[in-house]
Amino acid sequence: MEFARNLKKGTSGEDVLFCKQKLLELGFYADHITTVTKKTFGADTLEAVRRFQTQAGLTADGIIGKETWAALFGDTTTEAEPITKDTVSDKATAVCALALTRIGDLYVWGASGLTNLTDAKIQAMDEEFARAISFRESQYKAGFADLMAHDCSGFLSWLMRETGIWDDRKNCDGLWAMCDVVARNELIAGDFLFRNSTTNAEDETHVGLYLGRGMVIHAKGRDVGVVVEGINQGGSGYWHKCGRCKLLNQ
Repeated sequence: MEFARNLKKGTSGEDVLFCKQKLLELGFYADHITTVTKKTFGADTLEAVRRFQTQAGLTADGIIGKETWAALFGDTTTEAEPITKDTVSDKATAVCALALTRIGDLYVWGASGLTNLTDAKIQAMDEEFARAISFRESQYKAGFADLMAHDCSGFLSWLMRETGIWDDRKNCDGLWAMCDVVARNELIAGDFLFRNSTTNAEDETHVGLYLGRGMVIHAKGRDVGVVVEGINQGGSGYWHKCGRCKLLNQ
């Protein structure tokens, strides 16, 4: 079968089933899904496509376009390559796996796993609430359910709490203080990436989680929420520092 159209959540047809079967064969569905028979592109397929795109180094938008189709059925994609390396700790592996389930969540200043996403709550927390609310509405229309909200450090703090690494909320500087410095060419899945203040190199203002294979997940901003991107998506100098969290590698 050849590529004929973009496939996304809500579309249906033989080409959808064809892709679903390939994703299942490669191991990108959740463990409880052992067979696919329906021709509809649903939420489980959306997550499977995003996992595949992340590991293939593509934009994880959940849409099977020409590029994703080519990667899915090309000769070089014959098996699921793990995001993490053998040297990555079980804790870091768990954190990365959980992070991938939150692609599409909202960015709200001060939030860390926030589930009350009413207008009033978002407005009370974030001065730029209109942008966050607008993104929330676009996500609902796109079929996202069970959304949460985080800011950049709140996202990593939530991941750490949910996986039992620690139980409090840390800002970017606090996260940096928990890390050993690593060189960019030494990054492994579970490492943290930081951006500095434009006026103070010692002030960390943004943080993301390295997934391996040159990919980063972070709560990027109010207009896009939690995204997976290439490490150089914002330019080779976008991330200023790399750190390895001591508690993830004990």
